[in-house]
Amino acid sequence: MSDVEATRRFFDAIASRYDRVYARSRDEARASMARLLPLLGAPRDVLDLGVGTGPELHHLLDAGHRVVGVDVSEKMIALCNRRARPIPCVCADFWEGLPAKDASFDAVIALFGTLAHAHDDRAHARLAGEVMRVLRPGGVFYAEAPSPAWAAANPTFEDEATGARIAIVAPSAKAWREAFRAFDVSATEAHDEIVVVARRS
Repeated sequence: MSDVEATRRFFDAIASRYDRVYARSRDEARASMARLLPLLGAPRDVLDLGVGTGPELHHLLDAGHRVVGVDVSEKMIALCNRRARPIPCVCADFWEGLPAKDASFDAVIALFGTLAHAHDDRAHARLAGEVMRVLRPGGVFYAEAPSPAWAAANPTFEDEATGARIAIVAPSAKAWREAFRAFDVSATEAHDEIVVVARRS
């Protein structure tokens, strides 16, 4: 089974339980948005990688942003489409390329560990190239990723109800800065998480 198919099967398996079992608490989501929304500023065109069921979309939509979601799981997207304010979503593996035209977004975001399941050692560098391609000048990339220490303690994640498993991949802050070296980039580690902010010149 390919890495893409394994990832798809995992998220298909947990889709119906995601909001109830895995989505962040309201306080955690608010803290995340308090970091992200000031970076975006005025209403922007935003590409949300790993949009999943869309539990935090309302924060972006309330701020006036125009959001397009990408996810590898059709079951996750189906649930996202049932929200009161659905967004356009594309089923695709963003590690293999972003389904967007050149310079078509002001921001690319990846929330809550979306980028913890890379397929190979070059995946982050490829993603950086794709982010550069689809961002407009001055555009921003924002990601929340697990820290290497957290991943070392949790190298594989298993859903107890379904038995579905997925590997956790967590580059260091230095590796994030290297992958996004063509940007004005910061990668800061706090607790179990690395927050990456990279702006295209």
